[in-house]
Amino acid sequence: MPELRVVAVSNDGTRLVLKAADSTEYTLPIDERLRAAVRGDRPRLGQIEIEVESHLRPRDIQARIRAGATAEEVAQLAGIPVDRVRRFEGPVLAERAFMAERARKTPVRRPGENSGPLLGEAVQERLLLRGAEKDTVQWDSWRRDDGTWEVLLVYRVAGEPHSASWTYDPPRRLVQAVDSEARALIGESDDLGTPEPSFPFVPRIARLPRDRPLDRERDRDRDRPALPAQALEPAAEEGSGERDSLTSLLEAVPS
Repeated sequence: MPELRVVAVSNDGTRLVLKAADSTEYTLPIDERLRAAVRGDRPRLGQIEIEVESHLRPRDIQARIRAGATAEEVAQLAGIPVDRVRRFEGPVLAERAFMAERARKTPVRRPGENSGPLLGEAVQERLLLRGAEKDTVQWDSWRRDDGTWEVLLVYRVAGEPHSASWTYDPPRRLVQAVDSEARALIGESDDLGTPEPSFPFVPRIARLPRDRPLDRERDRDRDRPALPAQALEPAAEEGSGERDSLTSLLEAVPS
């Protein structure tokens, strides 16, 4: 590659005139890329490269990442190396983390309540009840088409992955559950994912109080001591004697 040096500017001021060692002249357009190179503005040079090589501008790339896309997904869509996309994702990822943190510090308003616990505190309490693995708990957020943000929580219990989503409206400071998992984690439902205790079936009649007359009579009969068999025989003989005396008395009465 020949070494060139700047010797002049074109008459219309749009091109540089360059000359090689063998006096061959070349021209170079004075465009935004050249101006950025002269200023040493590397970020701007990266933006220009993407604009030239892809139909997505840097702001479009950041908008897609803000909406939840990964750098790999954007690179595949734009047809450019992922490293060039990563140049622009840093500020957007920081914004997503910031919005997730703001949502966690927003009070949860349950039905019928004017205020409630902070989202992060309510969720943390129920994650402890579920036995969530602390090092697997991760929060993220992304901007929705309507301007609100969707907040995502992922975690694991006994190795099984779980996720929950809420919507977050920053101007209104309002957090709302999107799915059943999110509702359970903020106390809007009682489903904590643990099995309910089971009890054996007990008929209702077995729980009736024993205060009815028939029951009391049966209790007295059961508690009364049984008489010995031989004690009953004299009573029978005594009854027989009474009947014989009555017969004799009747026979003595004149007819």
